[in-house]
Amino acid sequence: MLTQVAAALVLLLGLVVAAVGSVLPALPSVPIALGGVILAGWITGFERIDVEFIVWTGVLTLLAQGVDLIGTWLGSRYFGARRPGVIGGIVGGLVGIVILPPWGFLLGALGGATLAEALSGRSGAEALKAGFGALIGALGGVVGKIVILVVIGVMAFARLFGA
Repeated sequence: MLTQVAAALVLLLGLVVAAVGSVLPALPSVPIALGGVILAGWITGFERIDVEFIVWTGVLTLLAQGVDLIGTWLGSRYFGARRPGVIGGIVGGLVGIVILPPWGFLLGALGGATLAEALSGRSGAEALKAGFGALIGALGGVVGKIVILVVIGVMAFARLFGA
């Protein structure tokens, strides 16, 4: 039982740091949660959290990493962005996180999509609408990552303390 509690504390720490990393993207969020799952499995001798569960958590981690890009793409497209705006939103989000951490990914997505749409000949209003879509999509990506973290956490704790 003490082993399970130690594993749960390590897992909880990984999930909390990952959740913070989802909203402050200077941290690699979901990969940190995967690390917590691996450590919790190791602490329990991989009895409760086995290799198969870790592999599935890895698959969810890869999915979560793509959610940011997919969210920006979907948001941009929904608000009328064409190819340049979608690419501009994704690139702008990636550049923004480097230049203005931790919230630069939001401003970068907005600015990148807006600038790319304007440079491709769209009106200011259309370009700004596409940029707003990229911003909304980036926020949706954050929500998607948090949902995946909750799923990982619920499944891992069920494994640790389930029958």
